[in-house]
Amino acid sequence: MAKNNISNVQDDAKLPLPYRVWIDKHYMEIKFIGWLLFSVYSCIAFYKLVIDRLVNVVVVLFRGEYTLGELGLFDYSTWRGTTNFVPFETIMRYINYSQYFNMNLIVVNLLGNLLIFTPMGFLLPLLSKRFRKVWPVLLVGFISSLAVETIQFIFRVGSTDIDDLILNTAGAWLGYLSYKFMLRFSKRKK
Repeated sequence: MAKNNISNVQDDAKLPLPYRVWIDKHYMEIKFIGWLLFSVYSCIAFYKLVIDRLVNVVVVLFRGEYTLGELGLFDYSTWRGTTNFVPFETIMRYINYSQYFNMNLIVVNLLGNLLIFTPMGFLLPLLSKRFRKVWPVLLVGFISSLAVETIQFIFRVGSTDIDDLILNTAGAWLGYLSYKFMLRFSKRKK
């Protein structure tokens, strides 16, 4: 009975799987490893986007090098210098004035923000039927990015930029497109 349920789950997923017998036999282990990898990816991404910066602030405060006031934490009087609420302003600034910016800065800010959420858009549809349509993937990507940007704004670590939200959500969409491409490619190959 359990084997029929596993096959039904895979049939619902519409994934043409060349190693179906092996996957049917190890379905639960594969699913567990997939969720484990997704969790590790999520923790690393959240660490790089938020926790790492907060830890640096705490270390500086603990050493007594600066005070809360000197670091500007929770001081929103200068929020306009580190915040952008105008869509595409930062992206267009990087494009229009690229000769004035270090190319590494442009790549890290634009491409990095795009690629950091791409694994989410690819892995979620593989791991759960709830994410087999684009809208749930985009919603999770958007909410996750919004959470990161909100934490950056509240604790004044990094810069809060609506363009980051746009690029992160677009990255989740690219991951989803990669998932769909993989499905079509494997169907053709079969």
